[in-house]
Amino acid sequence: MNELSSLGLILLFALFAGHLVKFLRLPEITGYILAGVVVGPSFLGWVSHENLSTLSVFSEVALGLILFSLGSIFEMDRIAAIGRGVARITLTESAIAAFLVTGGMLAFGQPWQVSFLLGAIAMETAAASTLMVIRECNANGALTDTVTGIIGLNNIFCLIGFSLVAALIDLTTTDPNVTFIQTLYQSLYPLVWQLVGSVALGFLVGVLLASWATRVIEHGELSILLIGCMLLCVGVALVLDLSTLIASMAVGATLSNLSTHSKRLFSALSRTDPPFYAIFFVIAGADLNLELLGSIGVLGVVYVLGRSSGKFLGAHIGARKAGLPEVVRRWLGVALMSQAGLAIGLTLIINRRFPEYSGAVSTVVLAAVVVYEMIGPISARFAITRSGEAQPRVSEPAESLF
Repeated sequence: MNELSSLGLILLFALFAGHLVKFLRLPEITGYILAGVVVGPSFLGWVSHENLSTLSVFSEVALGLILFSLGSIFEMDRIAAIGRGVARITLTESAIAAFLVTGGMLAFGQPWQVSFLLGAIAMETAAASTLMVIRECNANGALTDTVTGIIGLNNIFCLIGFSLVAALIDLTTTDPNVTFIQTLYQSLYPLVWQLVGSVALGFLVGVLLASWATRVIEHGELSILLIGCMLLCVGVALVLDLSTLIASMAVGATLSNLSTHSKRLFSALSRTDPPFYAIFFVIAGADLNLELLGSIGVLGVVYVLGRSSGKFLGAHIGARKAGLPEVVRRWLGVALMSQAGLAIGLTLIINRRFPEYSGAVSTVVLAAVVVYEMIGPISARFAITRSGEAQPRVSEPAESLF
């Protein structure tokens, strides 16, 4: 099957699965992921690995659009209102998840390098799937605001934590031909480049978008402007080996703070991007290797239990210290279970940078991602619904064809 027919099949299966799971009261994203599993190499094989590789550009664009929307939480007024509390909660839940996973791996005899790498990856919460569940539920309230803020900061903390662990491994691996200063530079430079370079790129594209937005009125032109800027941002980030995640969020943050037209642009995006999101999550489902579930083993169970316990316990403790309402304390950790994008990206970095540890790390993380991609969206929707923040959507009036 060629790429065009694969793309059409992906969209149609996403639509069908999205309607089907509504009868089961499951999130649409779960239907998209399951549709991907069905048509992907793990089951029917209608979409091959070669098709997935070719269509990966759509995943990059969709992820950029999702994270661009997430960047709106970094508006200065909102940061002033909830920023300190959200940062404290994010740090607490990330640190406890990392501690429990690292401790569990050390207790089961894993090398400290493998244990620390898995602990750093355990910090990540999937921004894309969590944000899409919030959007599907049309959620609004204290829990929703807190979750949105956490997933905006969480991936940055995870990236920093992973970079520090990688630097520590490099520094303890002595090479007589390389000085300590050279090793330190080679270890920390990628972190600085990823953070500073990605924010700078996002800021420049955001300035371009904000300045041009004043000259664009029609919805079609707004969509062209938005998608064009995000394609530019994601493409340049890939070329320069920057973080597409941070760069895309920086575009949204810049637009929110510089343009009075930001709400109009975000609204235009919400009516344009559903096909990209459907493609993204179906491809994510097709990429899942279900055979890994059979090999998850004791270490995989330790990782899943340690991370889940850390997220739940850390979110509860952080929310209590921040003085948030009881409903937020009760359901916050449940909403943070998803894990995918950055975790998979970090395993690929480990494959290149630390091949001696990649086998153990990749098997555990990729198997855990299969589990979390299935249960994460469901638990997030459950938390939002039980908190009472899910809002019914008001149907838009149908437009006349004539």
